[in-house]
Amino acid sequence: MENDNKEMNERQERIPQNSKEKSYRLTIFVLSVILLACVMFSGFQSVYIFKLNSGREGILSYTRTGSTTTETTSEIPEETEDKPAEARPEPWFSLEDAAYVPSADKTRMTTVEIAKQVSPATVSLKVIGVDNDTETVIGSGTGFIITDDGYIVTNKHVVVLAEEAVSTYYVTVVLPGDDLPVRAEVVGSDTQTDIAVLKVDTDKKLPCVKMGDSDLLQAGELAVVIGNALGSLDDSVTVGVISAPSREINRNGYRVEVIQTDASVNPGSSGGPLINSYGEVVGITNSKIITSTSENVGFAIPVNAVKKVIEDIINYGKVVDRPYLGVSVRYVPEGSYYGAEGGIFVEEIVMNGPAYNAGFKLGDKLISMDGVEIKETGDIIKVRDSHKVGDTIEVVVERDGKEMTLSLTIADSADFPD
Repeated sequence: MENDNKEMNERQERIPQNSKEKSYRLTIFVLSVILLACVMFSGFQSVYIFKLNSGREGILSYTRTGSTTTETTSEIPEETEDKPAEARPEPWFSLEDAAYVPSADKTRMTTVEIAKQVSPATVSLKVIGVDNDTETVIGSGTGFIITDDGYIVTNKHVVVLAEEAVSTYYVTVVLPGDDLPVRAEVVGSDTQTDIAVLKVDTDKKLPCVKMGDSDLLQAGELAVVIGNALGSLDDSVTVGVISAPSREINRNGYRVEVIQTDASVNPGSSGGPLINSYGEVVGITNSKIITSTSENVGFAIPVNAVKKVIEDIINYGKVVDRPYLGVSVRYVPEGSYYGAEGGIFVEEIVMNGPAYNAGFKLGDKLISMDGVEIKETGDIIKVRDSHKVGDTIEVVVERDGKEMTLSLTIADSADFPD
């Protein structure tokens, strides 16, 4: 009897011990299943990500870095199925058809006469920022009216915030004869030429400027600038001469032609008219050089260089039929990086752009384009601008120490983000 009780006690002690072992084994099993599920999910996710990226090779390498470029774009177009291009609307606006095109019979005017004629068509602009119902003037500039129903030309850099963040910024214009500013819509802009077009809604017939021929300018002839000097002194008139009718400067990687003048171009005058002795607008004031050893070195964009830009923005909201390569480059001086070979190297490529489709790779050294030796970034611009959209050119690059020839078909910049 005593032995039976002893055996029963030992059996009762083993029962909880067995239960603990079973519970422990069950816990191990559940944790193993969870761990296996996590591993399988991670594996499937990795395969999925790999498949996604296999169709967008090197997407991280195509982000913008703000370096010197020949062309830029703000984002990478996603790969989509080929769709038929939308039909472009028929153009309805032309500067050549406008009533203010100068006639053949022209007489030279005094500065006073020029100011009386052009000042009414010159407007002051302000960019207003809105934050928690509080409005603050954060920028100013000048523009000029080109149509009596309210189209206005100015610089893009003056209104860029109001174009890119319409919920936070907007543009106001003081129209001739009005004391209170009115809002203006940014119709469109162009980075390469720094041109923007605005539109105001008005029932009044507005005064317009007369457009001249900037190709006829000569050094030494009269130059008049009208602008909103310092952002508060509207209708300020400064007088000088055309210092040089054609200069070439580099702006944001673009090689652009400008008019040089010694007429004062004050802050706030950007986007205003540069006027010749016939009272015609021949340029859009744009910038000036300020150094301790220079005075009155101002620049304006020639109107002949941007007439198509203005027309395209009004007709289509952007510039069309302009050659586009879809590649950004960097100049590397000889031996600048531990004895590195110098030259022009591909730094960025626009996904699905002309250079991408031609087989360009990051780090390619450009040797020649269309038979022209590439020694500086400006050489690329010149080759590009000498062709039309749809032209195919041969580009020789050096890759891994070997030269190869790529066939590049020039595209339309309108098909890619600005």
